[in-house]
Amino acid sequence: MLIDDYKDIKEFAFIPDKAINSYRELTQNNDSSYVVRNIINKEYVAAASEKNYSRIVMKKDSSIVTDIAQANYVYITTKSFSKVDAIPIVLVFVPNRIPDQQPWEMQKAITEYDFTNTYYVELGNRPRDMLYNFAYWPNYFEDLKDLKNNLVLPENWSYKEQPDDNDFPILKSYLAYTFSKLWKDKQVYMSENGRYCVFNTGLVNKNYQYVYVVFESNIGSKPWKFCMFACPGIKYGGRVLAENFSTLPRPAHYFSDISDISYIISTEKTPDEQLPDLQPDHYFIDHPERLPLHFLLDGCRKSPKIISLLNNCTDTIESEEYWKTIGEEIGNDPDVYEDLDASFRNAVRKAVMRVSWNYRTAIPVYFPSYNKMSILLPLTFTTGKDAEVALVVERNSVSKKYTAPTILSLPTAYANARLVCKPESDWLNQKILEPVSNDDDAISAGEIEQ
Repeated sequence: MLIDDYKDIKEFAFIPDKAINSYRELTQNNDSSYVVRNIINKEYVAAASEKNYSRIVMKKDSSIVTDIAQANYVYITTKSFSKVDAIPIVLVFVPNRIPDQQPWEMQKAITEYDFTNTYYVELGNRPRDMLYNFAYWPNYFEDLKDLKNNLVLPENWSYKEQPDDNDFPILKSYLAYTFSKLWKDKQVYMSENGRYCVFNTGLVNKNYQYVYVVFESNIGSKPWKFCMFACPGIKYGGRVLAENFSTLPRPAHYFSDISDISYIISTEKTPDEQLPDLQPDHYFIDHPERLPLHFLLDGCRKSPKIISLLNNCTDTIESEEYWKTIGEEIGNDPDVYEDLDASFRNAVRKAVMRVSWNYRTAIPVYFPSYNKMSILLPLTFTTGKDAEVALVVERNSVSKKYTAPTILSLPTAYANARLVCKPESDWLNQKILEPVSNDDDAISAGEIEQ
């Protein structure tokens, strides 16, 4: 079987960092990724070498199969144990979607308890899809409209400053990604009789009571179906919560250390010495479309060809090719690249100085696809203007240094930051919302390509 075709894990499966991190969380193993991959490889070789492959289970959806060609999940029970409850760890593999690489990809690590639990269900590896794979929700749109209009504190959930009643894409993203985080953190609770399950939306009513989503068991392709929104002690929903759950799940929790949500400024260093490590190729070559047009026009003034391209950019379908060409031209012109880099670094320098003056300038943000916290800093390229772009900054827990892997438009930054809390900064708040797309999936919290 596996060991006959794939002698070690390097041949069998790609192991991304997020899978490594899920293993680390269970084992509390802080070794390097290289060491952890070697441990996983030993577990793979040991399990695949055993007679009858007793520790390997292959499934097509929820049904066990014996032919790996039919499987879309492979589970390998290891001899490693979770640190908290000493339960064996199970490695979960899914088909690799990238061609010409290993046939499988390690999705995550779970405990054997989760794997054998009656209510365990595979929800896929895309956080944005997990809620929809989990539950049948026939009137999803109307139910969310009722949630925003009648149940929770008023808030603009659109990318527009004055949206109509049917425009609330940020709320859809918020609920989907909140569920994915709570599912990962085991904060989706099932009642003892198996009839109901519930999660905390993190949203509150006018009395600041949490609003919960209640599902009931379903007969069909999805294990659950939407039942109601509920608040403790209020009407029928309150009785369902009280009669079926001895404790209620907490809201999503995203950080445990102040460094996760703050840009730490040392009083012993100047702001220039505390700039994050920048990735200018990514900003100027890969994604010039995320930068203000006036910034590009000024920085590219030495290249008539690029200026002409910038002046001809449109919002049509061909824009993607235009921006790709512009990025390539910037990368091929050292003078232009240097001018853009100098202006960009000056804007970052001002942002760090702003943080040193007011620590609340840095805004915490969570990216579900990477399961990590980052920080947003405002970039201003014109004197007298407020923020024009958000710089995403991450802190390396080992080196204690900051890196800035990408930039985001302000509406996109707002949607991502809203997962953690409602941004009310002087530079990122609902006043920056503007039309960005009619496609809910075009700019969606947590799915930003970095």
